Amino acid sequence: MNLRTLKLAMMALAMPSMAMAGQCGYEYCWGAVGIGPNGAWGFSWGQYSEQDAVNALQSECEWDCNNVKTFYNTCGAMAEGNQGNWGFGWGNSRGLAEDNAIGYCYQNGGGCQIKVWSCSP
Repeated sequence: MNLRTLKLAMMALAMPSMAMAGQCGYEYCWGAVGIGPNGAWGFSWGQYSEQDAVNALQSECEWDCNNVKTFYNTCGAMAEGNQGNWGFGWGNSRGLAEDNAIGYCYQNGGGCQIKVWSCSP
Protein backbone atom coordinates (compact mmCIF):
# COMPACT_ATOMS: atom_id res chain seq x y z
CA MET A 1 0.00 0.00 0.00
CA ASN A 2 1.49 3.37 -0.97
CA LEU A 3 1.42 6.45 1.28
CA ARG A 4 -1.44 8.14 -0.60
CA THR A 5 -3.67 5.06 -0.32
CA LEU A 6 -2.87 4.78 3.38
CA LYS A 7 -3.82 8.46 3.95
CA LEU A 8 -7.13 8.00 2.09
CA ALA A 9 -7.93 4.88 4.12
CA MET A 10 -7.21 6.71 7.39
CA MET A 11 -9.43 9.64 6.34
CA ALA A 12 -12.26 7.26 5.48
CA LEU A 13 -12.03 5.68 8.92
CA ALA A 14 -12.02 9.08 10.65
CA MET A 15 -15.07 10.51 8.83
CA PRO A 16 -17.79 8.52 10.62
CA SER A 17 -16.46 9.56 14.03
CA MET A 18 -16.31 13.21 12.94
CA ALA A 19 -19.96 13.06 11.82
CA MET A 20 -21.00 11.57 15.15
CA ALA A 21 -19.41 14.41 17.08
CA GLY A 22 -22.60 16.42 16.66
CA GLN A 23 -23.36 16.51 12.99
CA CYS A 24 -22.51 20.22 12.80
CA GLY A 25 -18.94 19.50 13.81
CA TYR A 26 -19.19 21.48 17.05
CA GLU A 27 -20.31 20.76 20.59
CA TYR A 28 -23.75 22.29 19.99
CA CYS A 29 -25.94 21.66 16.95
CA TRP A 30 -28.51 24.43 16.98
CA GLY A 31 -32.02 24.34 15.57
CA ALA A 32 -35.05 26.61 15.67
CA VAL A 33 -38.79 26.48 15.09
CA GLY A 34 -41.09 29.41 14.57
CA ILE A 35 -44.57 30.50 13.62
CA GLY A 36 -46.07 33.80 12.57
CA PRO A 37 -49.23 35.46 11.32
CA ASN A 38 -51.18 34.21 8.32
CA GLY A 39 -49.86 30.67 8.64
CA ALA A 40 -46.15 31.49 8.44
CA TRP A 41 -43.85 28.82 9.83
CA GLY A 42 -40.25 27.71 9.53
CA PHE A 43 -37.56 25.51 11.01
CA SER A 44 -33.83 24.94 10.95
CA TRP A 45 -31.48 22.24 12.19
CA GLY A 46 -27.77 21.39 12.30
CA GLN A 47 -26.59 24.99 12.58
CA TYR A 48 -23.26 26.04 14.09
CA SER A 49 -24.69 28.82 16.28
CA GLU A 50 -27.98 29.98 17.73
CA GLN A 51 -27.95 33.03 15.45
CA ASP A 52 -27.36 30.83 12.39
CA ALA A 53 -30.38 28.73 13.43
CA VAL A 54 -32.58 31.82 13.75
CA ASN A 55 -31.38 33.24 10.43
CA ALA A 56 -32.02 29.95 8.60
CA LEU A 57 -35.50 29.73 10.14
CA GLN A 58 -36.39 33.34 9.29
CA SER A 59 -35.14 32.91 5.74
CA GLU A 60 -37.47 29.93 5.34
CA CYS A 61 -40.52 31.79 6.66
CA GLU A 62 -39.60 34.99 4.76
CA TRP A 63 -38.80 36.84 8.02
CA ASP A 64 -42.47 36.63 9.03
CA CYS A 65 -42.10 34.36 12.10
CA ASN A 66 -42.63 36.38 15.25
CA ASN A 67 -42.68 33.47 17.74
CA VAL A 68 -39.27 31.81 17.50
CA LYS A 69 -37.67 29.28 19.83
CA THR A 70 -34.19 27.78 19.61
CA PHE A 71 -32.70 24.56 20.95
CA TYR A 72 -29.53 22.50 20.65
CA ASN A 73 -28.74 18.80 20.51
CA THR A 74 -32.42 17.89 20.84
CA CYS A 75 -35.79 18.24 19.11
CA GLY A 76 -38.14 21.21 19.25
CA ALA A 77 -41.77 21.67 18.20
CA MET A 78 -44.42 24.38 18.15
CA ALA A 79 -48.16 23.89 18.39
CA GLU A 80 -50.73 26.50 17.47
CA GLY A 81 -54.31 26.77 18.64
CA ASN A 82 -57.46 28.34 17.25
CA GLN A 83 -57.52 31.21 19.78
CA GLY A 84 -54.10 32.73 19.06
CA ASN A 85 -52.55 30.42 21.62
CA TRP A 86 -49.35 28.50 20.98
CA GLY A 87 -46.83 26.36 22.81
CA PHE A 88 -43.21 25.32 22.42
CA GLY A 89 -41.77 22.04 23.61
CA TRP A 90 -38.46 20.24 23.42
CA GLY A 91 -37.29 16.72 24.11
CA ASN A 92 -34.91 14.00 23.03
CA SER A 93 -37.36 12.79 20.35
CA ARG A 94 -39.84 14.34 17.96
CA GLY A 95 -42.74 12.75 19.83
CA LEU A 96 -41.68 14.12 23.20
CA ALA A 97 -41.13 17.61 21.77
CA GLU A 98 -44.56 17.53 20.13
CA ASP A 99 -46.28 16.28 23.30
CA ASN A 100 -44.69 19.09 25.33
CA ALA A 101 -45.65 21.71 22.74
CA ILE A 102 -49.29 20.53 22.69
CA GLY A 103 -49.40 20.56 26.51
CA TYR A 104 -48.15 24.15 26.75
CA CYS A 105 -50.47 25.26 23.96
CA TYR A 106 -53.54 23.84 25.73
CA GLN A 107 -52.61 25.76 28.89
CA ASN A 108 -53.46 28.93 26.95
CA GLY A 109 -56.49 27.84 24.91
CA GLY A 110 -57.89 25.10 22.73
CA GLY A 111 -57.68 23.65 19.25
CA CYS A 112 -53.96 22.95 19.43
CA GLN A 113 -52.12 21.18 16.61
CA ILE A 114 -48.45 20.77 15.82
CA LYS A 115 -47.45 23.41 13.32
CA VAL A 116 -43.71 22.71 12.97
CA TRP A 117 -40.97 20.50 14.42
CA SER A 118 -37.27 19.91 13.93
CA CYS A 119 -34.47 17.83 15.47
CA SER A 120 -30.86 18.94 15.68
CA PRO A 121 -28.74 16.04 16.91
